[in-house]
Amino acid sequence: MHTPSEVHSKDGTPLAFWRQGSGPALLLVHGGLCDHLAWHFAAPLLASHFTVWTFDRRGRGESGETQPWSVAREVEDVLALLDAIGEPAHLLGHSAGAILAVRAASGADRLRSLILYEPPYLIAGVRERPAPELLAQIERLLLSGDSDEALRIAMRETVNLADGEIDAMQSSPGWEHLRGAARAIPNDWRIWQEPFAPDSLKSVTAPCLVLAGSESPAWIRAAALAVFDTLPGAAFAELAGQGHSAMITAPRLFASSVCQFADNVATGR
Repeated sequence: MHTPSEVHSKDGTPLAFWRQGSGPALLLVHGGLCDHLAWHFAAPLLASHFTVWTFDRRGRGESGETQPWSVAREVEDVLALLDAIGEPAHLLGHSAGAILAVRAASGADRLRSLILYEPPYLIAGVRERPAPELLAQIERLLLSGDSDEALRIAMRETVNLADGEIDAMQSSPGWEHLRGAARAIPNDWRIWQEPFAPDSLKSVTAPCLVLAGSESPAWIRAAALAVFDTLPGAAFAELAGQGHSAMITAPRLFASSVCQFADNVATGR
């Protein structure tokens, strides 16, 4: 993809972003263990319908990183991109990026819509909060340079991957890209452990779509359904046969679901 442009967040952190396509603006907020390339397959399909904005979240890819990190600062990053767009936009977040998108939507002046693909809240009675020692272990591994084991722990705990599945990923060419994003695992870990606060979701006024894969882990599907039940007037769509990364495994299905919802919003359906 071409050389990125740059916008600065409220605390001065430079954020690299890319634009493609034409039409209403759509800002994509990627999840964990990745950067803007998470949208590599879906973005060109969406660009036939939207002006698609992708960016590297702070501490990843070509964006900067200012300490101390906080969830609030990542929310400010999303708001900075929305300000740079300069017009009402659709906002789409995946996984941890979906939690950031919800938070940003509560503070955004103008949104065409909010689209959330599996925000991974920990819902009481569905999944126990991981032991604090796990995060401490991940941080020690990253400090020692063992990003491979840190990635393995993150994948087991967040998307329930079995060791055999992780072994297959580790032997693939894409593993090196994952290693490059590993340093941000603790940040995403803290985002997806944000408390689920239904009252904060009720302040979102934009039309909303919640997406979930039919094959995603049960606790992630439960989180998506809890968000759907809480957001006023939200729509829900299941991505048949897909898990937590349909924008990679089924980009046409993913893009079609997003475009159809946006068309419904534009026509008032």
